[in-house]
Amino acid sequence: PPGYMDKLGLGYSALEKVNPGVIMASITPFGQTGPYKDYKASDIVAWAMGGVMYMWGDVDRPPVHVSHHSQAHLDAGIQAAMAAMIALFYRHMTGKGQHIDLSIQDIVVWLTQMLTAYWDMVKVTQWRGGLRGRPGVAPRTRGLWPCKDGYVAWNYAGGANGDRYSLPLVEWMEEEGMADDFLRGMDWETLDLATLPQDEMDRMAEPTLKFFMKHTRAELFEEAVKRRVRLYPVATTKDMLESIQLAAREYWVEIEHPELGTTITYPGAFVKASEVPPRISRRAPLIGEHNREIYEKELALSREELLTLKQVKSHPTKLNKESQSENLAKKPLEGITVVDFTWIAAAPLAVRTLADYGAQVIKIEGRNRYDVVRVVAPFKDDVFGLNRGGNYNYYNNGKLDVTLNLATPKGVEVAKKFVTRADIVVENFAGGVLTRMGLGYEELKKVKPDIIMLSACMQGQTGPKANHPGLGSHLTPLSGFTHITGWPDRQPQNLGIFTDFVLPHFNALAILSALDYRRRTGKGQYLDVSQYEATLHLMAPLTLDYVVNQREAMRMGNRYAYAAPHGAYRCYGEDRWCAIAVSTDEEWQSFGKVIGNPAWTASPKFSTLLARKENEEELDKLVEEWTINHSPEEVMSLMQAAGVAAGVVENGEDLMEHDPQLKHRNFFKELDHPEMGKHRVRGPAFVLSKSPSEVRRSPLLGEHSEYALKEVLGMSDEQVAELVIEGVLE
Repeated sequence: PPGYMDKLGLGYSALEKVNPGVIMASITPFGQTGPYKDYKASDIVAWAMGGVMYMWGDVDRPPVHVSHHSQAHLDAGIQAAMAAMIALFYRHMTGKGQHIDLSIQDIVVWLTQMLTAYWDMVKVTQWRGGLRGRPGVAPRTRGLWPCKDGYVAWNYAGGANGDRYSLPLVEWMEEEGMADDFLRGMDWETLDLATLPQDEMDRMAEPTLKFFMKHTRAELFEEAVKRRVRLYPVATTKDMLESIQLAAREYWVEIEHPELGTTITYPGAFVKASEVPPRISRRAPLIGEHNREIYEKELALSREELLTLKQVKSHPTKLNKESQSENLAKKPLEGITVVDFTWIAAAPLAVRTLADYGAQVIKIEGRNRYDVVRVVAPFKDDVFGLNRGGNYNYYNNGKLDVTLNLATPKGVEVAKKFVTRADIVVENFAGGVLTRMGLGYEELKKVKPDIIMLSACMQGQTGPKANHPGLGSHLTPLSGFTHITGWPDRQPQNLGIFTDFVLPHFNALAILSALDYRRRTGKGQYLDVSQYEATLHLMAPLTLDYVVNQREAMRMGNRYAYAAPHGAYRCYGEDRWCAIAVSTDEEWQSFGKVIGNPAWTASPKFSTLLARKENEEELDKLVEEWTINHSPEEVMSLMQAAGVAAGVVENGEDLMEHDPQLKHRNFFKELDHPEMGKHRVRGPAFVLSKSPSEVRRSPLLGEHSEYALKEVLGMSDEQVAELVIEGVLE
């Protein structure tokens, strides 16, 4: 908790005095300062106050979070590592360390996908039922379908993607005699799902459901890969361990546990790096295991060695006073140039992080092949426009935008010229796409030998399923999150593109690590990120549980094995909820006092955690009989004052307009945009004490083409005009 390390004499201000270069990361529920800094927050409270819970669940039941504990905290660990790397770059420039203040609430807000965008753009609330307050909502379509042995993720598509995504499945169904006249007669190229009546949507679903129920997940997935049908299984922990794709990429690693006399299978590296792949060096340590080794090593040092060690620690980078003064004004990544071929969310957000901390990012799109997130709602004031999308303007802040026709040899040639001026190239197309365009790593290395290139696709660049197309809405079920979220008596929750907001931190961490390696060795490298493999690190506790205990994780609603009451409870007002988590007997006593110590709180049925777990259904009803008479803010305040973890299940309006902690941290940044005018975007989930971020607006399509060609590549007006005439510069 904030202040704990200070009381020990080990806070940042104390450590900085003995080692000015030290970097300290503090991970807390709400950050080091602000009105909520001392609030307690278990995982469910973090999910609630970050807004994610408000979007997930069934309309006739409470909102839900990812059933198994610590997902928000695991994501915090990735972001802390990424933030520490940014701070390390600042230290290389200046010799100075700094304090990283990371808020788990801020992290969870980043996982909300479109929740805050819908509120900021059109003042509409995204919730479990869709979009509240928005007339003419499109018919609800299935994203998850039951099959013979579980569920698969699949979406019908119309318009430009209809023939490519829907037609192959219908043809497959027709081959098996299961496509009816309605499906066969559909014009997929002109179909607009947004205007399709619900009864026709249901007519499409009926034969499709029968078809899926005829097959297992494995059968459907295997055939989908052959036919390039964007279908993926809702996987379990057992499925992950048996994945032929992960086996082909030699993902899993065996780690020795001498104290158990065995080895245990662990998730492997989150990135395949061509120079120095990361690896697990050993199992986690036993408590105090290395005391003697460390103490003896320290005590055995001579006085001269100790003095040298102290000097190295105090001055991590030797800089004269002039260079230190000059560099203090710079951003950590100033001088780094990135060529950005990314689209959608997971990779663009990673690159945006680099831009926020000073990197020059050149995003390359085409007038006719632009980043598709440009046409994803919501749009500012509900007015469609390629530059007006809330999501695009969340994911691409601070970038320069160049429009090139990469279907022409000259367009590829110009792109390579940008690479010669760059340090990093990032792309996230399906496996092999950029290589076939002549922009793969081996080609780019010829024009810039020390280039760092990161490719982030669904399942990596190699393996039997490497080229299978998909989005975050497919990766989320494939990675197991869908299967464990929801109610045990109902189908899994459709979590949307959840993994797209976890992956950016892995991608940025890989890039920053490769940059640091190049600083030390002069060598670039290729980074192959399988988004599937990276996300499995957040499933590690559950996969290890299956490996060791053969226990397959399942949906638990809002229950948790070590707390009761533990859930989201209905409060006074329309669809208002508060999450409460009672973990200890002391907290149970405090909880009872807050609600007035009714007689039932003294009942033997609730006197211990075990008893409360055995009578949890009755307990939840009794708790809600009290919460229903109070606002969620009142419930939270009363519980937190008594030392009980509780938090409002916040919606988009709560987060952007009413949350005092987010206001205190200046989490939402107001920007001015040439087409949209004033709008707000999310800032980083962490604050660096000496090198804060600078969040700038996103670019218009092609806004910086002329500037980049002239200023970055040094082209003349005549050369630029020639590119326009040849159809290269769009």
